[in-house]
Order: sequence, then structure tokens, then C-alpha cells
Amino acid sequence: MLSHKERAGISPAVLVSQSIKRNIVTPTETKNGKERDIPMNVEVRAALVELCNNKSGDDYVFTSPKTDGGLKEAKKGFKTALRIARIEGLRWHDLRATFGTRLSEAGYDAFTIAHLMGHSDIRMTVRYVRDTERNKRAAVEAVRLDFQVSRHNGVTKEEQPPKLVAVNN
Repeated sequence: MLSHKERAGISPAVLVSQSIKRNIVTPTETKNGKERDIPMNVEVRAALVELCNNKSGDDYVFTSPKTDGGLKEAKKGFKTALRIARIEGLRWHDLRATFGTRLSEAGYDAFTIAHLMGHSDIRMTVRYVRDTERNKRAAVEAVRLDFQVSRHNGVTKEEQPPKLVAVNN
């Protein structure tokens, strides 16, 4: 894997083509300065493959229509897309919360969600992941006595060691 310094001279198109082969996206300019590998789902991979068609290794995947160079940020385009789609009240940062919430709703643990969101402290993840009524109901249903999805493989009554009892004199 290339270090941040080694990547400095490589165009994003090359990084994306390497990422497509490995099925990962590796953000290099992150808020905490740490790189991380994020697995791509099938839809993201297909979109990137399509975007990279007819591009050479020196081309950027996302280009600015004004400069024909690589995009430095996508927030302006995001606002334009919202305006065209007539969507009001959605902020760029809301997409992170949606990502975290959807992972949580799908049953993924907070540590996996924290890693995918780039959080080094799980407390930051809690700010994005919202509990849902469906998840709360599923959680309490999972601890029913007759719940059959997973069974405890513990010791049976006959095999249990004797209980220790404290006696006060």
C-alpha cells in the first residue's frame, strides 16, 4: 500500500483504478489526517467503472467544467443538484448521518460503523447513529426466552459445577 507521501504524485484516476481492482476507496485527505480503506458496494464500483471508461491513467475521475482539472470539492455541485431536484433542507453533512444510521439499522456494530466513518473514538459515532423504533423492538425481541435464532451452548444443569456459597459466621 502506498503511503500518503508516495501518493502525492499520483493522479486520482490511477488511485481509483487501483481501488476498483481491490474494491475499496481510500480517502487520502481526511479530517483526522488518517487514511482508511472503505470497501465499495456493487453500486459504487459500477458507477466508478462507468466514470472511468474512456479515461487515461492521467485523467481525473471528477473534473471541473470550468478548468477541466480535478474537482477540489463537491459541495457546490451538491447544492446545484439539490436545487435542480427541488430538495430543501438537506445538508452535505446529513449524508454521513444517513450512512451511519443505515449501517446501524442493518445491524452493524458501532465499532464497524466508527471505522467506516473514520472515527477514532466511538463516542463520535454515537452522534451520527440514531436509534430507531424498529431496532429497539428487534433488540428486545432478541432476548425473548423463546427466541430461536441463536442458542446458548453453555453447560447443562447436570454438568454445572457446584455453586459456591458464602457463609457469614
